[in-house]
Amino acid sequence: MQSADADAVRTAAAKAARNLPSFGSVTQSTVADSSASASFDGRSVEVAIRRGDGSRLVLDTGADTVPGFRESLDPAIPGYSYRSESLLTETATGVALSTVYTNWNDADSTDWLAGGYWMHVEGGVERVTGAEVGAFVYGPEITLSAPPTLPGAGTASYDGDIAGFYAWTGSPTDPDEVGEFEGDVRLTVNFAAGTMSGCMGCNGGVTVSGVTEHGEPFAATAPVRLRVGATPFRADGTFRGRNVSVERDDRIVTGTNGSWGGQFSNVPDADGDPRLVAGTAGAEWTESDGARGTFVGAWFGVGD
Repeated sequence: MQSADADAVRTAAAKAARNLPSFGSVTQSTVADSSASASFDGRSVEVAIRRGDGSRLVLDTGADTVPGFRESLDPAIPGYSYRSESLLTETATGVALSTVYTNWNDADSTDWLAGGYWMHVEGGVERVTGAEVGAFVYGPEITLSAPPTLPGAGTASYDGDIAGFYAWTGSPTDPDEVGEFEGDVRLTVNFAAGTMSGCMGCNGGVTVSGVTEHGEPFAATAPVRLRVGATPFRADGTFRGRNVSVERDDRIVTGTNGSWGGQFSNVPDADGDPRLVAGTAGAEWTESDGARGTFVGAWFGVGD
């Protein structure tokens, strides 16, 4: 991908990072107030995303998964299956690259959750004329039509993962990077105060991989964390806010812009707390030497 093309993608990702998530599904993208819906037939997921021009971007794991890029993962909930799939989807104006994660109950295929991230580039990956980037989470247990019953007191902790789009514009001596990132999620809920807070990447940083502006592959573990401050949640189980900050152990971060949000599950655990929480998060940050970075991803956490 040429430098000018990478700049267009990074600009789209930075806008997505700043835009607050929207609800119905949880969706955060270059398009403000975007939306996504999904369906699962027990084998494949189809995701429909509203684009900036009003058209739909359809991601279909049954038709568009790249051969060799389907992976079974360790499920976070016993008795469930968990899978990641990377997709290449052609549209009338360009191409979409995406990764979709699906978690489902082996005994009940109507009990499922899907999330992921996408990048749509107009003109193609070799000559980008426009770009949209985003992340989503969707499933029957995180829906506005059936909100959760939330405890009025106590606390709960949720552990999980985040994955998404990554871009970094280096200093004059470092090549630009575009790719993906993954990290852990640790969140704490105070039901009495009605707030959620936590950290993404606090257990060893995040892994990043992709290609540089020179077409060279890279993969590394970066000592980067995304902290999310206490964010109020509403009675319908949704929350969103802009109190995010990026920290690096190896570089000086001088500023962060971003947003995050999510929704509690309407399925209770044995203690009566929501069994999981899921959403999206994004951040763009600047460093003391002029370098800039961007994350936009989907996350989930399962109650301890």
